[in-house]
Amino acid sequence: MNINDLIAKIEQDKQSLVESIVSDEGMERLKKVAKEYSGEYSLVWAHDTLEEIKTRPKRESHKSGVPAFDDITGGFRPQQMIGIGAQSGHGKTAFGLWVLKQYENLNPVLLPLEQSSEELIEQRHENGQFIPNYLSPKKHSAHVDPDWIEQRIVEAIAKHNSKMIMLDHMGYVEVGDDYRREGEHLRIEKKLQAIKHLAIKWNVVIVILIQLSQMEEEQAPQLRDLKGSSAIRQELDQIILLWRNNQKAGKARAYDNKVLISMQKNRFTGVNANAGAQFNIKDGDYQFTAETKEWAQALEKKAKEEVKASDAF
Repeated sequence: MNINDLIAKIEQDKQSLVESIVSDEGMERLKKVAKEYSGEYSLVWAHDTLEEIKTRPKRESHKSGVPAFDDITGGFRPQQMIGIGAQSGHGKTAFGLWVLKQYENLNPVLLPLEQSSEELIEQRHENGQFIPNYLSPKKHSAHVDPDWIEQRIVEAIAKHNSKMIMLDHMGYVEVGDDYRREGEHLRIEKKLQAIKHLAIKWNVVIVILIQLSQMEEEQAPQLRDLKGSSAIRQELDQIILLWRNNQKAGKARAYDNKVLISMQKNRFTGVNANAGAQFNIKDGDYQFTAETKEWAQALEKKAKEEVKASDAF
């Protein structure tokens, strides 16, 4: 080893020693600071959190007052994001309005992005259907982003103490230029994350109506029929899928007014369940009867038998 190589090695060893000393000293200082940290992100034991929860008032659970519906939802809770999905023609907007009617005590807000609130109200008025009392922007906006949605939430809380926000529908919500050129899956994930953040930040229930992928209508939909299904399944707290009973005869398809309301995901209860309802086209209401209950149970039984038969092969 010549003198230049030796000098270079000494300098390298010296630098390594200095970095080691600095690193050790820095680590000790970090440990000391960490021991004294008691901010909002400090680590706590699960049992300590449980004891704190026991001392709080029980968390709100907003019930609709319709037992058959409340049985499958367990109620809607503040900070939850609820998805209601259906194909075109299967009644997601009509059912969304029924939900708003049941929750008028929460001073709900409807952000209708597919058509204006004025058009929706006029249409139902002319058809003799009920119109729930909800808040909605005076001017229609077809494409909005989470910042625009947050402005409406803040106004609704400040003026009316609103606790429920409904978006109709998710496809019209944008996520900004940063993700405009990204794939659909990522765009859906980012928009849902942003909306979920608003539900938590402002302590409200947010209900999102979702368009399902086109599929064979004779079968009730499943989670895989959601556009961007994996992102939706991950981010939403509850997912309710609607299916209107129908039959195909030749090239024609005949619908009746029985509607399957299927809870496909419930993060709070962990229980999936179904309910049946009869849609009354004259007044726009949904009736949960013994007959529709039996119909939903028969559909569920048939589906289980088909799964069992499929597993056998």
